Amino acid sequence: QALRLEPSGSQPPSPHTQLDAMKAAVLAIVLGACRGAAAAAANPLGTVLSLIEELEAKTIKEGEAAAKAYAEYTEWCDDTATSGVHAVKTATTQKEKLEAKIGELTSSIDVSASKIEELGAAVAQADAELKNATLIRDKEVADFSASEAELVDAVDTLGRAITVLGKEMAKNPASLAQVDTANMAGALQALSAVLDGAGFMGGDQKKLAALVQSQQGEDDEDLGAPAAATYKTHSGGILDVLEDLKEKAEEQLHALRKAETNSR
Repeated sequence: QALRLEPSGSQPPSPHTQLDAMKAAVLAIVLGACRGAAAAAANPLGTVLSLIEELEAKTIKEGEAAAKAYAEYTEWCDDTATSGVHAVKTATTQKEKLEAKIGELTSSIDVSASKIEELGAAVAQADAELKNATLIRDKEVADFSASEAELVDAVDTLGRAITVLGKEMAKNPASLAQVDTANMAGALQALSAVLDGAGFMGGDQKKLAALVQSQQGEDDEDLGAPAAATYKTHSGGILDVLEDLKEKAEEQLHALRKAETNSR
């Protein structure tokens, strides 16, 4: 039991008295502890019961912690399983979509391959047609060049012949008036001296004769032999005939060049 220290009278306790009171209080505490230990030693069943109560409380606490951990683990397993099912379902759906896309692209590849083959055949055919067209065009260009050169030479030859004979007619009209235009080849032969004197060389005279004879042959075919004689007789002088030939050659040259331009 604790000791009660009451002050005597109304005077405050002295330091000595306070020290004694503290000693008495400590002594009382020590005596109480000794009594409790003695009581425990005297009652071992109480100690066992106390230990059992502590063990029970500890076991209950650990059980509650284990139950909580199990519940959390079970919840995690459920969440993981649910997520796994959802992931499998999503992956399956995506796999089906990808397989469908693969099938679609495979079909597109087959169609494209077929189209490529068709285009390849079309290109080969176009190349062959282009090659043939190029050969034909090259031949047309060559023919045009040859015909153009021939007509240009004919126009030039006729023009120079007309110039030479025109000058000669201005000098001696009577000499040309006596030339028989019914036979142009003979007429040109008769005028060879005049042409030679004007520098119209023998090669050019042959070209001129060939042109005249060619025109004469065309007139014979178009008009018939009897009518041709009448045409030649009344066609005028040698200059008129050459002018006609030159005009026709120029027309042919113009038509030839126009056809070449349109064919490009």
